[in-house]
Amino acid sequence: MASDSLRIGKIWGIDINLHWTFLMLMLLFLVLSEKIFIIFLLLFICVLIHELAHSFTSIKNGIKVREIVLTPIGGASMIDQADINPRVEFNIAVVGPLMSFLLGGIFGIFVIFSRQGTLTFMLQILFELNIALGVLNILPAFPLDGGRVFRSYLRRKYDYFKATIITVKLSKYMAGLFVLLPAIYLYFVNASFEYKLFEFFIYVIVAFFLYGGAQAELQNVMLKRATKGMTISRVVSKGFITVQPSIGIGRLYGLVEKKGISIVLTKKDGKYMLIDLFRKRAPGNLTAGDLSLDVPVLKPNAGMVEAMQSIEISGRGIAIVVKGSRPLGIVTSQHLSAFISLHMMSLAAHGSRRETKAI
Repeated sequence: MASDSLRIGKIWGIDINLHWTFLMLMLLFLVLSEKIFIIFLLLFICVLIHELAHSFTSIKNGIKVREIVLTPIGGASMIDQADINPRVEFNIAVVGPLMSFLLGGIFGIFVIFSRQGTLTFMLQILFELNIALGVLNILPAFPLDGGRVFRSYLRRKYDYFKATIITVKLSKYMAGLFVLLPAIYLYFVNASFEYKLFEFFIYVIVAFFLYGGAQAELQNVMLKRATKGMTISRVVSKGFITVQPSIGIGRLYGLVEKKGISIVLTKKDGKYMLIDLFRKRAPGNLTAGDLSLDVPVLKPNAGMVEAMQSIEISGRGIAIVVKGSRPLGIVTSQHLSAFISLHMMSLAAHGSRRETKAI
């Protein structure tokens, strides 16, 4: 789970997390108005349904979803597969905005048949917010759903790298338009300065959101290209021991002291897991299995960037590398980051030397 999010529960085995911006707005609206707070809570449910539509489609296509992070203008479903078939990516991406439009339509029907009053006002707001959420997310820009829909369309003609680069450029242009066009409109509109400032501030936040998402996608695809063909088999650490899950804490302590190794693995329910040796004081009758943690299990031919993403999504900072039925070792996010960083510096140095020779 990301450090800037709060886990609030699980659905279908998927961690549901609230981004800090969602929490801050909840507290703000609770102070300002009880009515607005209730609307925001209902919007939270709508955003969750939007993301569950993504997750359900991912699971139906055999892709595991680790967590959902909810933000005020949408959410993100963290999946366990970096390279997705273009058709599958299209289906996963487009179902979110479609769900928002469906929810908007349902609230719209309730508005038509409800009596005038507070309830109708709230239904009208939810109708407008869901339609706005659907429209926003269908825009062809990262990190919105529309950006992934657009990239999947481009992959009919271009490879993944080229399709991503084109979508990133479009995303940055759209981020600029989200600042320029509202500024022009608000300059001519007849309204108070405070209202104009507030409106412009909202658009600037969306622009930063788009630009930041596009930049993250650009960095990700550049790393993938630079590390193409490089697998985690090159950075696997052999410094670990494997124990039975039934071994007691006392004996486990003796093994760690004797071997001088603090990375301990065990196999529980058919899956290799990491033993958490940093758990706070625990009763002496616990076993290694009681201290086991579920961490990503990767194959040695997994790509560097893909492995890094899996480790970051898990929030554990470590993954177990398994070949067949036996563990080869472990990789950590710190070790991968250092190796990738050195590789990038090496590429830059080689490039500088080639330029010097050419001169």
